[in-house]
Amino acid sequence: MRARDLIREARSKGILPKKGLGQHFLTSEGVVKKILEGAEVGPEDVVLEIGPGLGTLTFPLAERAKRVIAVEVDKGLCEFLREKAKGLPLEVVEADFLNWDLSALRGYGKVKVVSNLPFFLSTEILFRLLENQGLFSDLTLMFQWEVARRITAQPGSKDYGALTVMVRLYSEPKLLFKVSKGAFFPPPEVDAGVVRFSLREPPKGGIETLRRTVEGLFSLRRKTLSNALRKMSPLSKEEIQGMLEELGIDPMKRPEAVGPEEFLKIARALEEKGCSPCRGRGA
Repeated sequence: MRARDLIREARSKGILPKKGLGQHFLTSEGVVKKILEGAEVGPEDVVLEIGPGLGTLTFPLAERAKRVIAVEVDKGLCEFLREKAKGLPLEVVEADFLNWDLSALRGYGKVKVVSNLPFFLSTEILFRLLENQGLFSDLTLMFQWEVARRITAQPGSKDYGALTVMVRLYSEPKLLFKVSKGAFFPPPEVDAGVVRFSLREPPKGGIETLRRTVEGLFSLRRKTLSNALRKMSPLSKEEIQGMLEELGIDPMKRPEAVGPEEFLKIARALEEKGCSPCRGRGA
């Protein structure tokens, strides 16, 4: 089913993109082909797609995979997809993914996730997937270009930040390719990027302390670790110096140069000392 035919038929049925839902339908068949190749979808895969829209990606997925579960919040689009899905291994679920019961996936083994995400909800969706990663084999997701760059940034770069660190503690993200805004209907204001995530064992311990440590340190990214930790914890300068030396981390490093595993070590050390880090004063 060609993208232009899907759009023409949807228009004839009065189905138009809804700005309030952040709908930008993928129209480039070349981009769809690159996503399928990048995600390595095969005949044994069960695939979850979040926000299938008109089905430009959905139907090619269903032609390759063992089964596709497409979760869509828009009732009109669900009806459109179900009508077109006859004879295909495609299940359309009408639901808000952020509130959908993921236990529905438990009977399928490890599920592959392939989606063009709504930009304004993309990081929330990503973290729900990462925090429930036991259900999934890998993720191939489209984000707005700026977010894709931040997710895949390296320590010391201007795009490296709290989002990068938190994502890398759950996965190994790889930027596959950039997508022009002209590949969508209607075109968004920015380009997009496709990222594939190889999942890893999630960090042990309290996620909240970890998140607060990472966000607090990045709010003071131009300060040294020693000075930043003084501002966001009750520990003395001597206690912080000793803690960092024990962890093998240079106290003169700036947060923007600290690797994800080092952030994890700092968060766990603060936890052991009974500290609850907060956002730095004056940040």
